[in-house]
Amino acid sequence: MSKKMPKELTYYLKLGDAVVIVGEDQLIIDVNEQYETITGYKREFLIGLSVEDLKSSATPFVMYKSLKNTLRNGKPWSGTMVNVNKSLEIRHSFITITPIDIKGIIYYVGVMRMAEQLLIEEVDQKQIDQKELFKLLALSSEMRDVDIAEHLLNVQKLTEEFLLSLFEERTYNLSVDYISNVVQYSVLHDIGKSSIPESILYKTGSLTIYEKRIMEMHPLIGVDVLDKLSHEMNNKLFQDIEIAQNIIKFHHENWDGTGYPMGLKGEEIPFEARVISIVDVYDALVSNRAYKEAWTKEEALAYLNEQKGIKFDPNLVEVFVEKVIGKNSILLK
Repeated sequence: MSKKMPKELTYYLKLGDAVVIVGEDQLIIDVNEQYETITGYKREFLIGLSVEDLKSSATPFVMYKSLKNTLRNGKPWSGTMVNVNKSLEIRHSFITITPIDIKGIIYYVGVMRMAEQLLIEEVDQKQIDQKELFKLLALSSEMRDVDIAEHLLNVQKLTEEFLLSLFEERTYNLSVDYISNVVQYSVLHDIGKSSIPESILYKTGSLTIYEKRIMEMHPLIGVDVLDKLSHEMNNKLFQDIEIAQNIIKFHHENWDGTGYPMGLKGEEIPFEARVISIVDVYDALVSNRAYKEAWTKEEALAYLNEQKGIKFDPNLVEVFVEKVIGKNSILLK
């Protein structure tokens, strides 16, 4: 064990996942056996090595930028990365890096799990933490957007608040299992965007007719990705795959029938898709993105109210504004 590492950090090395501990100077202080196995490098070689030396060009630059900005603010960062091990094998991993202050010195504890461990190993499916797996899938699909992790978390939490408010009202006869499934699957709503070119996704001006048609394909692409994933997992991953399909495929449908991809109208649109539509648009409006400035809460609420009966289910908008936004949600911008 490195002499530079405080005793408090040694406990992290006993975790079952791969762990790397880095100092303020960005030099590796210590790793555990699982980290050696994943990278193919020995502990003796890694200690003292700069983490910059382990960066992979296969991981988008925006991911590293997001990581640095988050850690600089003293907050934990989670995301997906593409790594190349010593044998030059490309591996996808989900990693969480947490800054820890010990006597005024900041240390960074990275905990890594390979995507293959979650998706390929033959383990009891019931032992998989599905919530984390769905987040991993969503992040993997949208890793080009540095702000996507925060957006997905906001959508999930707002969806939970929204559905619990509806549950308390008992107007829609929602079950606890249904609410749990919608909340878990909410992060998957835009997984189809993985196949949309960045020049279209992040275009600041208006889309051409051709570009718009490409963009409007992402719900159908998303359902295809979902179906293939479910098949690979022997249909054991989703408790109710129809709910996930509905969220992905129909969350861009409009109440007046002018949405896409199917042009559904009113209550033809599945309930879960109507819920996610409101939450997704609200958080997107009040969030800063590389291609847009954040709207104020008041501007976003005005838009929701203007679009009642046009884009959104009018009854659901009223509940969302009054019960979720009106109660000073911790997620309000």
